[in-house]
Parts: sequence; C-alpha cells; structure tokens
Amino acid sequence: MSTTDDRRRREALFRALDAVAQVAEPGQLRAAAYLRVSTEDQRKGCGIAYTGRRVVKHIADKGWALVVIVTDEGFSGSLDHTQCPGVRELMRQARMTPRPFDVVTVYEDRAIGRKGRALWPWELQDLGVFTAVVVGGHDNTTEEGESRMRKAADRAEDELIVIRNRTQGGIQEKAECMGHEGACPGGSVPYGYRVRGKGVKGESRLEPDECDCGDECTGLHETDGLHLAVSRFVATRSYDTTGGDLNSAGYRRKNGALWD
Repeated sequence: MSTTDDRRRREALFRALDAVAQVAEPGQLRAAAYLRVSTEDQRKGCGIAYTGRRVVKHIADKGWALVVIVTDEGFSGSLDHTQCPGVRELMRQARMTPRPFDVVTVYEDRAIGRKGRALWPWELQDLGVFTAVVVGGHDNTTEEGESRMRKAADRAEDELIVIRNRTQGGIQEKAECMGHEGACPGGSVPYGYRVRGKGVKGESRLEPDECDCGDECTGLHETDGLHLAVSRFVATRSYDTTGGDLNSAGYRRKNGALWD
C-alpha cells in the first residue's frame, strides 16, 4: 500500500472518529483510543487507519464512550514512553483533575511497548486509569487481565533482547572477519572508525578513530564522541539530552549533521 493510500485512509478514519466521539452518560466508562504503529508496521500496510477501526469497534462493543484519540506514528516499541509524544499527552491528561477518561484502549500488546520502562499502563493504573487490549480482549481491571498483560510485556521484552543479540552478533562477526583479514569491505564507515590506507588495494582497513596526533591535537575524534555519548546516556537515560550534549561539545555525525 502506498504512503498516499495510507494517508487518505487515515484522514477518512479521523473524519469518522470525529463523528463518533461521544459525551459519556452517567456511569458509562470513558475510553481513550491510543494508536501506535512503528515504521515497520507502516511499511507492511498496518497503519493508523488499520488499527484505529478495530480499536473504535472494540470500544463500541464494550459500551464505552470514545472521548479522545491519541496517536504515535513511526515510533518503535523499544523507546521509553517519555520519547513518544502521544503517550506523554495521555499521561498529561491522566494527571488532570478531573480525569477525562477511565480506560485507554490499544490494538495489541505491542502497541504498549517492548521494554519494562516503556510499559506506561502501570503508571496509568496508579492514577486510576486502566488499559484494554483489543487482540485477546483483555484489560487490567481484573487480576487475571493484569497478569496476562504483564506476561505479554515479558514476552515482548524477551523478543527485543533476541533481536538485539542477533543484530549485535552479526556486527561482531563482521568486525572479527575484518580484523582477521585486515580489509575494509567498503560502504559506510561506522561512527567511531576511520579508514587507514584508503584507496590502497590490499591495505585499506578500518581502525578506531582515536587520537594519535600527540599533545598538540585540537581535533575532535569520534572515539571520544562515543565515550561521551555512552556516559551521558547512562547518566540521563535521555536520547535528546545525549544528542544535545554531543552537539554542544562540537561532535557531528559522519555527514556533518547535528545529532537528533
């Protein structure tokens, strides 16, 4: 499905949602629809319009009043919830007095996130707001539903660890091969490395971009930038702060652009 097709379907969905948004009757649960899709979901054609229709139907089937719709498009489930503007908005509204909704409805467990610290439903629950999942039809208003949601969260985090281990294993294997063969395979040079003997057949190789300039060096070397990035992220747990600190220190990406 093309980007244009998905945009048209999304726009049609939101026109429909505007028409069905309700004012809750006394005693009726007020529902917020939270729609999140990653870039990969969008590529497969599972965009906001696809999940939104099912979330809205679930809310109607439950007899709840749909009162607000919040979206995050193109945001990975591995991100901390503070990096997703839609979730930040949900949290802001959930802390209001009086609260505008009683339950947040998502399409599937993956819409919540793949990391324990990304699992904002537990924070919502402390505020008196519950979370419902369309696929599987469970929510954390009961102990059974809460247990099911936590198990799904554990599985999602385990899946993320497997993906990362596979990715890191491939990177490490390539690095070891390069180290044994002593050759630079071409293509993009990873940040933190430089090419020694560039253009010289049989001698071109990657090496860490460490300072070997002596005491008079005034340049910025990428290895130092990596050390700074790691230390700042460990200290702040914030990609935004880490990128800002790198930019302030004068470090730039390979293409000269600022870190975002």
